[in-house]
Amino acid sequence: MAAAPVRHYAKRATIFAAGEQGGALPKLLSGAVILYALLDDGRRQVLDLAGPGDLLHFETDGVVDHYAEALTPCEVARFEAGDLLATGDGAAFLMEQMRDRLALERRHLTMLSRKGAAERLADFVRLAADCLGQRDGRFELPLTRQQIADFTGLTLETVSRTFAQWEREAVLTRLAGRTYQMSEALAA
Repeated sequence: MAAAPVRHYAKRATIFAAGEQGGALPKLLSGAVILYALLDDGRRQVLDLAGPGDLLHFETDGVVDHYAEALTPCEVARFEAGDLLATGDGAAFLMEQMRDRLALERRHLTMLSRKGAAERLADFVRLAADCLGQRDGRFELPLTRQQIADFTGLTLETVSRTFAQWEREAVLTRLAGRTYQMSEALAA
């Protein structure tokens, strides 16, 4: 797979915006990215999180329908879809990415439509740890509480209240900065 030169993005930088031409497929090499859409009234709906190895969109010949913002400093390479499909390994990678994204979308949809606030946040924490990488229940959570609220469909107050309760109960422990430790009960 021939990639364009790697581009570096600072924290909070826009990697691409809705309405831009799709073209080559951006693959996150390092860092963390949030994918979101803006509603007509200006509210933001966080659609997905991306970690190293993830493609950020699949649009090859139309316009992209969402935004990508760096949560941490990132490196992104862009791959031509034709190059990916020209090899068995590239096609398998593209199919795996699409399959994984669909599974995450189903998980997110179920969370938004059928679960209460604490269940949504527990699902979010597990999803973020899976997506952004964890080791023994430890993970970096580079999202703001507002971004978490935008992902879970909850209010900022509900997110803050639940996180504070979990920290008091040692369900979720802040180790330093944005590094957290999940209890075994939350990880299950």
